[in-house]
Amino acid sequence: MPRVSEDHLAARRRQVLDAALRCFERDGFHATSVRDVVRESGLSAGAVYSYFPSKDDLVLAVVEPILETVTGVLDRVLADGRHAPTEVVQDVLRGVWPIAVGGDADYTRVAVTAWGEALRDPTVHGIAERTYGLVRRRLTERVAQWRDAGHLPPDTDAGALGQVLFSLLVGAVLQHALLGDVDPDRYTAAVGLLLPPG
Repeated sequence: MPRVSEDHLAARRRQVLDAALRCFERDGFHATSVRDVVRESGLSAGAVYSYFPSKDDLVLAVVEPILETVTGVLDRVLADGRHAPTEVVQDVLRGVWPIAVGGDADYTRVAVTAWGEALRDPTVHGIAERTYGLVRRRLTERVAQWRDAGHLPPDTDAGALGQVLFSLLVGAVLQHALLGDVDPDRYTAAVGLLLPPG
């Protein structure tokens, strides 16, 4: 019997993940069963379980790359140390938005359902806490750098302002998922009005 190629295995795994993503976007994490993913994928139950032995494995495999996309964009933006804190938020939104809403699935809907799942699933909570905590810490560090360089008042609370800036990111995601009317260009322009560019 011929061996199945690595490319074939990767394509089947991707097929399962894409099906799971569509199910999670449509029905949420909690309401989606592995049987739903099997049906959506068009593969056999055995094929799906061979890649993902449990629903938890599927959830993690969908959630982690989405969160890594955010941190990857943030890393690229922060590599240029000249960005003001609000410019960091603007550039992260500009970098993430086409990925989040421009593909086959609306990642903002998946993100919001992942937040709900994080409240009941310790594993998903741990991933979200690590990733979002990292994003917020990096924003806080940029605020502190900007304050120490004299661009903000010396008594600026970097931690609190980092929390506010982080809220601008997750707030855009939440508003798009729930209301569907967030224009990324207008939103990022408005973010720029909140702090001086330096």
